[in-house]
Amino acid sequence: MSMTPRFLTVEAVAVVAAGVSGFVDAHIWSPAYSYYSLLVLVVLDVLTNNLVEGKPMVPRNLALRLLAYTVLLAFAHGFAEHEKGLFFLSQLAMAPFVIVHMRRLIISFGKLDLVEPAVADLLQKRITRASEVAAESVPVPEPAAPAPMVEPTLPVAP
Repeated sequence: MSMTPRFLTVEAVAVVAAGVSGFVDAHIWSPAYSYYSLLVLVVLDVLTNNLVEGKPMVPRNLALRLLAYTVLLAFAHGFAEHEKGLFFLSQLAMAPFVIVHMRRLIISFGKLDLVEPAVADLLQKRITRASEVAAESVPVPEPAAPAPMVEPTLPVAP
């Protein structure tokens, strides 16, 4: 048996993973598993999209996209966490990423025959419709009508 020390043990990997997960939970997104789920969703979307279009995979572009999403989510989470008036910002930032990538992933799965095309079409329509209904349900204030102008009356001299 070799007496060389193993630097990368299961325990060391577990400690590093716990530290990274704690950092993500505190500074990027809470709960951290939602952030990890989004990253997996983006990676799957990009991979399947490249398979459908026959493009080669460019890891640099994927890494830059994941970095950009991480920065945006970190800012949204930080502002939402520390500014009471921006409590909604974290969900407002996450929702479009999830909806867009989930929709594209379903379409790609349907084109690759990983999902029955009819099921993929139905799911895609449901997600699209749900996002349209959510956008329609937000009342848009109409501009206020201008106040009626009262004509000043001038005294008439005889």
